Amino acid sequence: MESGKITRRSFSSRSCTTIARPFLNNRSAFAAILLAVSLSSFTTNTMGQELKFPTLETPKPVASNTVAPPTIDTAVNPLLDVTKQAADTSNETLGQFLSASAREDNAKIPEASSSAASKLTAPKPAEFLPATDLPPIDTQQIQVEAAEIEIIPTSSLSLIDLESLAFEHNPTLAAAKARLTVTRGQQVQAGLYPNPVIGYQGMEMGIRETAGQQGGFIGQRFITGGKLKLDQAAAGKQVTAAHFEFHAQELRVLSDVRIRFYDAVTLQQRVKLTNELVRIGDELVRATEQLLTGRQATQNDLLLAEIQVDESRILFDNSTNEELQAWRRLAAVIGLPAMQPTALSGELEIAPQQLDWSTCYATVMENNPVLNAARIRVDRARILLQRARKEPVPDIDLMVSHRHHNVTNENVTTVQAGFPLPIFNRNQGNIRSAEAQLRVASKDRERIELELQDRLAVAYRRYTNALQQTERYRVRMIPRAEKSLKLVTDGYEKGQVQYLTLLTAQRTYWQVSLSYLDSLKELRTSASMIEGQLLSNSLLERKQGTF
Repeated sequence: MESGKITRRSFSSRSCTTIARPFLNNRSAFAAILLAVSLSSFTTNTMGQELKFPTLETPKPVASNTVAPPTIDTAVNPLLDVTKQAADTSNETLGQFLSASAREDNAKIPEASSSAASKLTAPKPAEFLPATDLPPIDTQQIQVEAAEIEIIPTSSLSLIDLESLAFEHNPTLAAAKARLTVTRGQQVQAGLYPNPVIGYQGMEMGIRETAGQQGGFIGQRFITGGKLKLDQAAAGKQVTAAHFEFHAQELRVLSDVRIRFYDAVTLQQRVKLTNELVRIGDELVRATEQLLTGRQATQNDLLLAEIQVDESRILFDNSTNEELQAWRRLAAVIGLPAMQPTALSGELEIAPQQLDWSTCYATVMENNPVLNAARIRVDRARILLQRARKEPVPDIDLMVSHRHHNVTNENVTTVQAGFPLPIFNRNQGNIRSAEAQLRVASKDRERIELELQDRLAVAYRRYTNALQQTERYRVRMIPRAEKSLKLVTDGYEKGQVQYLTLLTAQRTYWQVSLSYLDSLKELRTSASMIEGQLLSNSLLERKQGTF
């Protein structure tokens, strides 16, 4: 055929029937091809034309009775009309399909309860919404205010009440629970089999002016070597580790609530004590003024008394501010920062359960969730090593195709199976990496065990020191300081004791009383840390395997 010429041939009706037969026999297969060709032709006809749409300003909100502006007549309106008509047809077909799908899905959805159905309202279609439902909104004047959760407390709150509030509102617990759900989803996904592959297949098209071989195929990959079971087992270990980490976060929240609760209770007692010191100081100032009037005291004694009462007021102000700080920190760890301060009901002087080193050590080493999670990660690393060694076992790919041969008018079926030969890539690098990861997990478990012993040694030393101090303060020092202050105060009011002696007795009583409160706080804090498996600071972001 010469260049630039088109060869034309005429066919008889019989020839046309012969050519068209394969297309008629495979109408469903070629419908998609004809649709793609028609869309391609439409796109080709419009390519290369420069469409200049008019520049329109951003429409402003209009009232409900405003008439829509008329259609703008431009040179591209015919093309827009054609596009709109095609879009309407496509939307109508899509709407029929979605309606049918919705009916099928609704048949599978269980009927909701009446209470839940009353809360859910089906959205209105946009075309049926009245104009008054969509008022103009000035986005420049929208202001979003942070929602505050405020609780009006009762007369007092106990430790159990605060623990319940923390379990309900602390955001770190919800996040830990979500991470646990993530691992459960990964476990489900790890055990799923690969999806089969299905598709269209055409071969020898055009031979003897026919469609050649037309048909389809289906393929499936078969996982061998138990790799899916190992994947799911490794994911199951991850779920167990996440469960221990969730329990660790619960203990952190409990420890923080208990520590800050006893801190707040201690400061409540400190405020009462310093307020009493201010009252005693005011009485001593009045007594010194009377003694000065009777010439039984000097002006210097009055100045010292006034200085002493000012120091007591400073202690009272500081204790009040520290009490407010303790309450705010307690509200923060609970998860309700706007909760109003209220009285706390709790006894500091009730001695906690006696703890000994061997029992504490055995309990921490057996039940600490961070350590248990580290042990589970060692087991998971072993499973991943087995999985890496199973990776070279080849998976089998099986494909079956069925075609109609339009030349011979016969059906042809083909079966194809294959698998990769592990000659060059036998997963050597990943196996070596998995072995190293197992060593890392094992050493990390040992590190956590040593860190737990180190932290327990410090916590137990604090506990024993505080236990001994509180016992000595309660039995010996507090009663003696109270008795000494009462004797000296009575003697000073009678003019039998000098003011410096009274000042020494006052300072001794203050120091002993405040130190007693500090030792009670330390006893409660250290005992809460040991009971909480040495876990605290729940609001801090931490990495995996850290306290």
